[in-house]
Parts: sequence; C-alpha cells; structure tokens
Amino acid sequence: MSDQDKMQELVAIRTALGFTQSRMAHEIDMNLRDYQAFEWGEVEIPDLYLRAIERIAMLHAVRHRNPMMVPPAMRAEALQFARLVDMEA
Repeated sequence: MSDQDKMQELVAIRTALGFTQSRMAHEIDMNLRDYQAFEWGEVEIPDLYLRAIERIAMLHAVRHRNPMMVPPAMRAEALQFARLVDMEA
C-alpha cells in the first residue's frame, strides 16, 4: 500500500467513525500534531498505527452495530472470516 493510499485510508476511517483528528490521536495515544503529520503526509504512517486504527474502527462498528464504520477491505475480510467460522461450526 502506498503512502498516499495509507493517508486516504486513515482519513476515510476517521471520518466514517465521525472522529476529529484530536479524538483519533487520543484513541491511539498520540499527540494531535504527530497524528496530523500522518494525515498530511509529512511522515510515513507505520503499519502498526494503521492496524490499530483499523481495529478501533472494527470495535466501534460492533458497538454501534454499523458495518459502514469499517473500511471496505476489512468488511470483506470479516465476512470471509465469519463464513469460515460458520463452516467450522
């Protein structure tokens, strides 16, 4: 995934959750300015942070019973996983 793609995913997840930059920074235990540097492309987004943000999106989607809070790629993976678990049951 390119840096541009990561930036777009980061912004898309944050806006889907209805979070401000400040709220997202708080969620991942980061100061606002460092988080903004990710969104503004000033520094590369480490995959660790992107995975943490995806997990936050998944948790909020489950809590709010709203799958649209999860990025589309993750929704597809979650559905595949659910089908796999259903087949094992």
